[in-house]
Amino acid sequence: MRLKSSKYTKNAACVILLSTLAVGLPSVNAAEFYSKKTIKLVVGSGAGGGYDMIARVIAKGYGKHIDGNPNVIVTNMPGAGGVKMTNWAYNVAPKNGTILGMPLMPVALNQHLRPKKVRYDATKLNWIGNVEESDSMLFTWHTSKTKTFKDAMKRSTTMGGSGKSSPIYQLITLSNKLLGTKFKIILGYKGAHRYLAIEKGEVEGSFSTIQNIRAAAPHWYSGGKDPVQILMVNSKKRFAEIPEVPTMSELAKTPEDKKIFEYIMLQSLTGRAVFAPPGVPKGRVASLRKGMDRNVKDPEFISDMARAKLKVTYSTGAEVARSVQQLVDMPPAVVKRIRNLVK
Repeated sequence: MRLKSSKYTKNAACVILLSTLAVGLPSVNAAEFYSKKTIKLVVGSGAGGGYDMIARVIAKGYGKHIDGNPNVIVTNMPGAGGVKMTNWAYNVAPKNGTILGMPLMPVALNQHLRPKKVRYDATKLNWIGNVEESDSMLFTWHTSKTKTFKDAMKRSTTMGGSGKSSPIYQLITLSNKLLGTKFKIILGYKGAHRYLAIEKGEVEGSFSTIQNIRAAAPHWYSGGKDPVQILMVNSKKRFAEIPEVPTMSELAKTPEDKKIFEYIMLQSLTGRAVFAPPGVPKGRVASLRKGMDRNVKDPEFISDMARAKLKVTYSTGAEVARSVQQLVDMPPAVVKRIRNLVK
């Protein structure tokens, strides 16, 4: 039997046709929007540090992999351990896809540790990708008498940091409270100034990532030199290059202490991550993610990272989002204990 034509069937046909055409619209709309536009990648730390350096490597070729080939530039908004920039991006920045943020590693954890300062929900940020997992370590300068973890348990060792919102302060404090070290933390050293203070002998060492040191103080490693003494690492397993150096989790005295370090390690996927603010149209987010996925495979990007002695260990936006969700969903008992330890 043949159906008669009706107003309803004609309208239904139009809906189906429009739905079919709409499948291809997001990338077209993104290309049209980003054509001749400039994207600002705003870094939550000062110029000259590891975050700033990697952001500039990302920005160099990122635009050519985004639909519409926008220009990408880097600006800096330091303050409150990266919280200032993320607060701004979440609440003030345009939500059209022309602003991206590179927060500091504790971006998700700070929702628990610095609740009075945080004005964002990291689970609602549009995570674009993380170009490098951050291998954290506590180290001293080669002139320091604290050469091993056991030394750090016996003598007071001055360690430089930026502020209490930073992972530097948090990890060094957790080491003192849970592992029995005697580090004396001196705050106020921002960006590359921390490394200069170590060279000058104002402080004996600090907490950092291998990536951050090599980016911010490449001259330390020129000619094959290695002027730092690594006392312990905050990683799932020991570094293959220094198998004698223990991880913080294996040094933990109780299962509860070990769990704290395991949660802290989840921050590695936000160590060099990029996000777009909430509210950015989905098609543009998809284009930004696709562009990042392609950028990290670009031979020029890989070469620039290698020149800086940095290794690409990429995590997609979806993978970063899962890690952030785990940190934000941390059990209340663990949150309370970490908060009490680092306050």
